[in-house]
Amino acid sequence: MATTNLGTALTIGGTGMLASATHWLAARSDKTIVVARQASRFTRGDVRLVPVNADWKHPSFAPLIAEAIRKVGPIRQVLLWLHDPEALIPLLLPLIGTGRVVLVLGSSQSQPVTPPGIASFTTVRLGSMKTASGRRWHTDDEISEGAIAALQDGQSRIIGDLVGLD
Repeated sequence: MATTNLGTALTIGGTGMLASATHWLAARSDKTIVVARQASRFTRGDVRLVPVNADWKHPSFAPLIAEAIRKVGPIRQVLLWLHDPEALIPLLLPLIGTGRVVLVLGSSQSQPVTPPGIASFTTVRLGSMKTASGRRWHTDDEISEGAIAALQDGQSRIIGDLVGLD
């Protein structure tokens, strides 16, 4: 089955629990910009991956991303795991243009308002799974599977249940 080329992608916070989703995206993209505190360690010289070593709390965060985008071209797909989406999405909007955005949210994060100017803004909310002995958090693979599904179909979703998480 032929894979659709997703153009240039951007991931922020995609090197931990979303590592599988970042690799999935990179396999289907021309280039994938990977923004993380230790992005170079994650990319390990893979030519499809463009590392941007940056911490969102540092003032150089947005300019470093802008420089990477300038080098590889406009962004068509965005995968985000942000601790403070309300503060960071306005900084990212001018950089990502009309790229399709998938934002992964923890169970306690509020649903952000869809920013104007984004063609497709999808959220993946992380809940928990019921087990015979109570509840458990999702594995990294389960979280990545939910993010990949959202990248594929553009539909927001909740992974698991948002109840019983206290």
